[in-house]
Amino acid sequence: MGRAGAGSPGRRRQRCQSRGRRRPRAPRRRKAPACRRRRARRRRKKPCPRSLRPEIHECPESQDPCASRDDWRCARSMHEFSANDIDGHMVNLDKYRGFVCIVTNVASQGKTEVNYTQLVDLHARYAECGLRILAFPCNQFGKQEPGSNEEIKEFAAGYNVKFDMFSKICVNGDDAHPLWKWMKIQPKGKGILGNAIKWNFTKFLIDKNGCVVKRYGPMEEPLVIEKDLPHYF
Repeated sequence: MGRAGAGSPGRRRQRCQSRGRRRPRAPRRRKAPACRRRRARRRRKKPCPRSLRPEIHECPESQDPCASRDDWRCARSMHEFSANDIDGHMVNLDKYRGFVCIVTNVASQGKTEVNYTQLVDLHARYAECGLRILAFPCNQFGKQEPGSNEEIKEFAAGYNVKFDMFSKICVNGDDAHPLWKWMKIQPKGKGILGNAIKWNFTKFLIDKNGCVVKRYGPMEEPLVIEKDLPHYF
């Protein structure tokens, strides 16, 4: 009786029906919106390598923080350089850390009066806010700065200059000061029609971290910089 019951037509029908029936599928997961997927991918990205972070680094080849060396390209900020002041004393530019700076090449001829006058004015009004001006005499353009450092210092005193004057340098060519070589290749320090300095009173605006944030041509008067200063104080 048990075998007959197992093979009864009713049981066979049930087994056939159960074989033909498909298992119910699990509900498909809905895709997250594209914007959410992009955010998740960004979170999974590896952290930015230290070499690409906007920090100040020293060159691995040297622990000297003053990049007056040949490997100036590895510098990450103006603060890694050094220069001789107008009296011939070596100055570590790390002293300007935390200050907003204007770096310019000056001359005693050409558009001298308007530039010296306006630079003195900017320094007088914004020095307390943290502005520093670094002036580098240069004789590469029309021989407009032929004097010695002593003569240049005396000339600047006629404009009541209180900002920092440095020794005469070159700003273009192989003999250019490393700081100037470095400023000209920075993303925001490049010039129009080439990176070379075109004439006296080219100006670079440097932020508190020692990075070049803007370059101004020799025809732009110093007061043009005034509108940009509040962004960096």
